[in-house]
Amino acid sequence: MNSNPYYWTQTATDVTVCIELPVAVEANQIFCEQTRSSLSLQFTNSAECENYTYNGKQYCNYIVAGESVWTLENGRLLTLYLQKEHEGMRWTSVFADDDGVLETMDPNEFAAIRERLEKYTSSDLEVETPSAPLMQPYIDQDSGGDPEQLDAEDPVVFSVRSWSTGQADASSVAGAPDWLCPAFPQAPQHQPAHMQQPPPVCLKFDVDGVVFGFEASEGSLPMHANVSARHTGTFSALSYIQAGKREKRFAFIASDMTVCVLAETQRRVYIYHQVKHANASSAAQNLVDLGDSGGDAELVGMQLVGETLVVLRKHSLCFIDLSLC
Repeated sequence: MNSNPYYWTQTATDVTVCIELPVAVEANQIFCEQTRSSLSLQFTNSAECENYTYNGKQYCNYIVAGESVWTLENGRLLTLYLQKEHEGMRWTSVFADDDGVLETMDPNEFAAIRERLEKYTSSDLEVETPSAPLMQPYIDQDSGGDPEQLDAEDPVVFSVRSWSTGQADASSVAGAPDWLCPAFPQAPQHQPAHMQQPPPVCLKFDVDGVVFGFEASEGSLPMHANVSARHTGTFSALSYIQAGKREKRFAFIASDMTVCVLAETQRRVYIYHQVKHANASSAAQNLVDLGDSGGDAELVGMQLVGETLVVLRKHSLCFIDLSLC
């Protein structure tokens, strides 16, 4: 489920807004009225959609109401197509009072996300029971995985390389297609190279972020290691969420899979907690606004120390206690 009330993108001539409704509705249950400057959106006989209603909500800029339309797909994917009155003018937000929903900048990524989210809104799909876990491997660990879920033509190859020669000592192939973010850097381990535990990484898989951990074992040569990649968990919708953070500078996951942290160039730090247990239906999220802006407020690094997130700014340090979030 989308963590924002909608997601959006724009071209020089139009703005596209997609709203994922919590339940399926019929087109005749929707009242949508668009004027040159505002949106009114109401749903009849659908209390679940109450949080998605607007009453004369002012747009960020003017639209051509007569050329702006809406569509409904599978009863749950409501899309507004807004024609800009002032072509070439970029909108900083959809509405005049900025609600913090950032634009998905890449049109191709927006289209891909929209297509992939349809699997959650299709009335033809079997609905999961409330007990289905949010964090679950997309690869069956016992059978080795369903090959239909893996892209054999574009695998990700993980390699262990010699520090002195740069040569690959061992490698492992995973089926997820794209890089998302690494784990927070770890302190040096005072162990032989073949006994050190490589940190996990997070890759994109549809709208989710899937985490791969690594297991290293001693190879045939003293300083060589065999490494195997293993899917250890999932951050639901993380790939979709990070795509909307247009000013993102840093993204890390905790090695123990408890949190993922996204940080913008200035001010904002987004903290996404993992579910507490497999049957949980939601997880906590936090937005930390560090205040100030400008060159002195630039974020230049961050690190996780125990349960404390340390954020380095150009002229200051900020400490965030994750146990209180």
